[in-house]
Order: sequence, then C-alpha cells, then structure tokens
Amino acid sequence: MTQAVSNDGGTINQTSTLAPIRHTRPANIWELTRNELFKLWHRRLIWGLLALDLLFVFAAWLVLVYYALKSPDGFQPGHLLGGPNALTDAIGQPMTLGRRGGEFIAVALGGLAFGGEFSSGAIRLVFSRGVNRVSYLVAKYLALAIACLALVVAGLIMSMILSNFLILINHSAPTLLGLFKGFTFTTLLGVCIGTFENFLFCLLFGAALSIISRSAAFGIAAGFGYLIGEDIAAQILPVLAKSVHTQLGNQLVNLLFTTNLNAFYAHSLPTFLAKGLDQLDGVIASNTIAEALIVALVWALVLGGASTYLFIKRDVLQ
Repeated sequence: MTQAVSNDGGTINQTSTLAPIRHTRPANIWELTRNELFKLWHRRLIWGLLALDLLFVFAAWLVLVYYALKSPDGFQPGHLLGGPNALTDAIGQPMTLGRRGGEFIAVALGGLAFGGEFSSGAIRLVFSRGVNRVSYLVAKYLALAIACLALVVAGLIMSMILSNFLILINHSAPTLLGLFKGFTFTTLLGVCIGTFENFLFCLLFGAALSIISRSAAFGIAAGFGYLIGEDIAAQILPVLAKSVHTQLGNQLVNLLFTTNLNAFYAHSLPTFLAKGLDQLDGVIASNTIAEALIVALVWALVLGGASTYLFIKRDVLQ
C-alpha cells in the first residue's frame, strides 16, 4: 500500500499491485528438439530438399531401367533384374546411386540449420532466454538426424513404389511380394543404415562449416565445393603421384573425407550393389572397412570438436 498527495494537501491511500514474478525453468533437450522439429516441419525449403532427394532417387531408377532395357537379357536370371537378387537390385540400386545427391542435401541441411540462425540473429534471442548452449546444440543435431532419417525412409519408400512399375516393362520383373524372401529385407536394411551413416557425416560437415563461418550461404557453398573438389582430386592425385614416381598421391586419397565415406559404404554393401559406386562416386579408397571408418571418425571428431568449441565459447554478439 502507498500514500499519494491529493489536490487539497491531504493524503489518500492507494493500493498498488505488482505482477507476480514467474520463474521459468530452461527448456530441456527433448523440448528443444521438438521445437527444432517444428521449425523444420514448417520450412518450405526443407520440403523442397526432400523433394529434390526423391528426384535423385527417381533419376537413379530411370538409369537402372535404361540399362535393364538396353540389355536384352536384363530381366533374365543371373542378370541385373533377374534371379534371387532382382528385387534387392530394383530397390537398392536407386537408393545407392541416389545417395550421392542425398549427401549434398545433408550438407545443405547442416548449413541452413546453424548458419541461418547466425545470419538472422535468431541465435541471440535464443541464448538471451537462458537456453543452455550444449543442450541447444544437442537438440539441433538430434532434430537434423531425424530429418536425415526421414530422407532415408522416403528414399526407401520411393524405390519400393517405383519397383512395382517394372512389371509394366517386363512381366518377369520382381515385385514387392518377394520382399521378405531370402536376404532381401536384411540387405535393404543394411543399405538404409549405411545411407543414414553417410548423411550424418555430411550433416556434421555442413554444420561445422556454417558454425565456423557463421553463414549458411558460405557453409553450403564451401561444403558443396569441397565434396566436388575431393572427387576431382581423388582422380588427379594418383596420376600426379605416378608421374613424379611417388606414392604420396595414393596416401593423400586414403585420407580424404568422401572417399573414405564411400569406402566404408561400399564395404557395407553386398558385392552386386557396390559395383556401381566406382562410376558415380569417383575413386573409392582402397582400404579396409576398419581403416575407412577410422579416417571418417577422425574427420568427425575434428569437425565436431571445432564446431562445438566455437558454438559454446564464442560470443554470438560479435
């Protein structure tokens, strides 16, 4: 209660009410992850990237159909779409070939999710509300990992749907009725796991570049340029090394990022699915699956460690 002076010099009593102070607790990781998923769900660009990924799968399916029709015995047993591996090829080949386009999309997802908030200044608003930086970073990665998983599942469903149209081209083409026969289902599950692993590494790559540069455009452009440049370098380095009579070119190729991702993925696939990787993905590092995984993990530790340190320690107001 307070006192105020009236016009005639007297005093009057006034009752003032203060708004109660609400003590809000910081959001936990699950709540932050749901918020990130909500933002991703309502961004048209994310849906555009999903449509682009499905377009890559569709284009890979058209390539598969072209080669099957080009060969007169393409649907006969022992050939591309005939025999016990026919359905696995019909579904797995478009996913395997379309995976390369999905890697670029994963880089773009990482760049957009982090670099966009630095560019717009939204990150300042988030941290001004007491959100823990580590929790926020983990929530971001979890939401983006779920988005990458959605890309894999969408590609699988797209390939399964397209495989049913092969019967219109050739009456002996495989159908989904043989999905659970033999090793078809388990092989396709391995393809999905390997694709998801590739997408996660590329997601981390794009996110790290955008966090370091604080720019979505630079992170995406640098990520795309590096993935393309590495494929070119993987072709040139061994040739240069051979011309100067040294093994340095081959040694450098075995330490590159995407070549080891490709090697790890190729060693995870059945032989009949891994055959098409050399032509599409450039040089596959000629090392064991353990060596390829170790090199990829070292890359992940460097990228993840640098981006995490900068995200937590650096002043976002600069």
